[in-house]
Amino acid sequence: MIELKNVKNYLAPLPVILITSRLQEGNINKDNIAAISWAGICDNTPHLININIAKGKYSGQIIKMTKEFGVCIPTSKHIKEIDICGSTHGNAVNKFEITGFTSFEAKLINVPLIQECPINMECTLEDVISFESHEMFTGKIIKTYVDENILDANGKPDFGKIDLLAYLNDEYWTLGRKLGNLFYTGKK
Repeated sequence: MIELKNVKNYLAPLPVILITSRLQEGNINKDNIAAISWAGICDNTPHLININIAKGKYSGQIIKMTKEFGVCIPTSKHIKEIDICGSTHGNAVNKFEITGFTSFEAKLINVPLIQECPINMECTLEDVISFESHEMFTGKIIKTYVDENILDANGKPDFGKIDLLAYLNDEYWTLGRKLGNLFYTGKK
């Protein structure tokens, strides 16, 4: 084991997710998609998620104004479109148009979701915590959509059918294969 000269965060893998938001100006909707990987679960009663966006980014500004956002879980099949969402600016281009993603309307919030993503969640903003370079947005999940084609016999998502995408040190990876269930060695 060697010691690195500089501290480096190698927490991995990080999920690749798409965050949707909508800025409404009069009768015109400006829909946006941001690709991020700094995300996680905060709580399950209620269901809270956190997403982290660099300070000053268009998506973060919209979320702070509207107090709502969508979380869309993509598959590796759409890696090109995901990369486009992460390398273009929503205030300059329509990411739905340039990626070809199909939007569908959320039911409880005024945000588009992405048909090609097998899991979509509607979120309302609970809190924003500011750090030196990023802002952490905590959202309450108020509605979840799952593509019926990815469900197992028990009606739960079969993540082996999704081919989830992860981000590791400037690289995209898929998550591979299932190794076992939680507590497979026996509950204590």
